[in-house]
Amino acid sequence: MSWLQLALETNQAKAEELSDLLEQLGAVSVSLTASSSEPLFDIEGEDEHESKKLWQKTLVVALLHPDTDLDIMLVCLRDRIGADNIYQHKIELLKDKDWVSEFKAEHQPLIFSDRVCISPSWCDQPDNTIPTVILDPGLAFGTGAHPTTSLCIEWLAMNDLADKTVIDYGCGSGILAMVAALLGAKQVYAVDIDQQALQAARDNIHKNNLSTRIIVGHVDDCELPVTDILIANILLNPLKGLVERFSDLTRLGGNIVLSGLLHVQAEECLAAYAPCFKMEAPVFNSEWARLHGIKT
Repeated sequence: MSWLQLALETNQAKAEELSDLLEQLGAVSVSLTASSSEPLFDIEGEDEHESKKLWQKTLVVALLHPDTDLDIMLVCLRDRIGADNIYQHKIELLKDKDWVSEFKAEHQPLIFSDRVCISPSWCDQPDNTIPTVILDPGLAFGTGAHPTTSLCIEWLAMNDLADKTVIDYGCGSGILAMVAALLGAKQVYAVDIDQQALQAARDNIHKNNLSTRIIVGHVDDCELPVTDILIANILLNPLKGLVERFSDLTRLGGNIVLSGLLHVQAEECLAAYAPCFKMEAPVFNSEWARLHGIKT
């Protein structure tokens, strides 16, 4: 059996409404991914109980039965959502396939500096002498495949973490906290503002038998120490707003590692942190950047 795939580009305000409407109109499945050039992160909105998704443009992809009348569906969608809120659409005919096997084939082990491996649970570990984080793709950001995450893992893998204290600020899936623990950090703190991310981190950390090495908590509830290494893979605006907080949390001579930045944002972030840290030149991967500094 073949399927129809309808992909619609919209804005962050209408993405969830569009997704719900597609399901009401008979979509077998609907997924949301970034269409603009940033990963999905959450930051607190004006209400402390709310969060704001930061995709400026979102691609809503629906899988539909082959007999779906797409002309009528598109008219309905534009009428309900507003034609101005659907920037473009694309229709594809998909031949039936083993979707589960294809998904698994796309997610394979990643090895960083021959020191640490990130592997989905369905894969054989490439070399069981390399410390390995078992991590399946999920709702929380961070599998190691995105350049911002891999840039941070590379820094951790290239540095001596033995007996160090590490804070993973904006932990998402908990991937950076787990890597730090496997590479020898004596105590790791994984904090976030999103409860779904925190639950995902707890589950992943438990599955990797690292619960005794990593403390997980909400940023407002977790008592954080002055640390040797603070790593934050979040967005530019939150990073700029956290300069004083990060400075207070990092010991003199300690390291700060920042990512989640587009390469064009690196200089702006460097300028924000220069008063408190001796910042190095950015490291780039594709259009993304990583910054490193020493607390002065």
